[in-house]
Amino acid sequence: MSEPSISTTKHNPVLLWHGMGDSYNSHAMQCLANTIEKTHPGIEIHSIYIEEDGSDDKSASVWGDALTQIGKVCDQIKDLSYDEDTVFNGMGFSQGGLFIRSLVQTCDIKFNNVIAVGSPQNGFADLPECEPDNMMCKTRNKLIKNSLYTDYMQNNNIQAQYFRDVEQYDTYIEKSAYLKYVNNELFKDLLYYERLTALNKFVMILFDQDETLVPKETAWFYDIDNVTGELIPFNQTESYKDDLLGLRKLDKENKVDFLSIDDLHLRLSEDDVIYLAKTYL
Repeated sequence: MSEPSISTTKHNPVLLWHGMGDSYNSHAMQCLANTIEKTHPGIEIHSIYIEEDGSDDKSASVWGDALTQIGKVCDQIKDLSYDEDTVFNGMGFSQGGLFIRSLVQTCDIKFNNVIAVGSPQNGFADLPECEPDNMMCKTRNKLIKNSLYTDYMQNNNIQAQYFRDVEQYDTYIEKSAYLKYVNNELFKDLLYYERLTALNKFVMILFDQDETLVPKETAWFYDIDNVTGELIPFNQTESYKDDLLGLRKLDKENKVDFLSIDDLHLRLSEDDVIYLAKTYL
C-alpha cells in the first residue's frame, strides 16, 4: 500500500461515536483515530463516551436511555475547550451513526459533515436471520422481538429504542422511547429539521454483505412497505416525500452522499478510513 498524501490544511475537530458492544477507548477506536490523525496531522479528535471507564462505556452501549445519553454527550462536547463558534465533523459507527445524527438535531453545537457508517437510520425491523434449521435461534429471536416494545425494554435497552416494526407501526409510535422523536414521526420538530438541513454533507455508508442490520438498507434510510414487505428507496419514503426530517431538502441541495462497501457490517479497511478522512474530515 502506498503512503497516503498528508494534509497540512486546518481541519474541523472530529467527534467519533462507537457502536454497540464497543467502547470509546477500544483498540479499534484508537486505530481509527490514529489513521485519521495520520491522514491529517494535528487534527483534533474526541471519542465520545457515556462512561469514562471503558467497560462501563461498553455496557452503556446496550443498557440505558438513548435520549438521556445523547443529552449527556451534548454537555460533554460543550465542556471541551472549544469556543461556541467551533464547527465539528462527526463520524459514527452502527448505532453511533444514528446517535451522532441525533446529536446534530438535538444539541446546539455546529456541524459541517456527518458520516454514518453502517447505521440504522430508520431503525431495524428484525433481528439477524437464523439458519433455516436452527430452531433454538428462531425461538430466541421470537422471544426477544416480542419483548422489544415492553416498557422495561423501551426504558432500559438501547437497541429496543430504535426497533421499528412496520407491521406494528401503531405500537411503535405508541411505545418507542427514542427513534420516533429523532425521525420526526410523532410530530415535526422544526428545530431538528433546521439543524439537520444546516449540514454541508450527510454521508450514509451501507455494507453490501451486512447481516447485522435488518434490513441493511436502513443504512441508506430506506423503509419497508408494511403490506408487501418490499423495500422503499430513500427518495420514495413518506418521510422523504413529506420532508419530515429535512432529507428531501438535503438531497435536493446535493448534500446527501450514499456510499457502499462490499463487505460485512463495519468492515472498514484502512484505505476506506483514509478516503473518508480526506474527503469529508
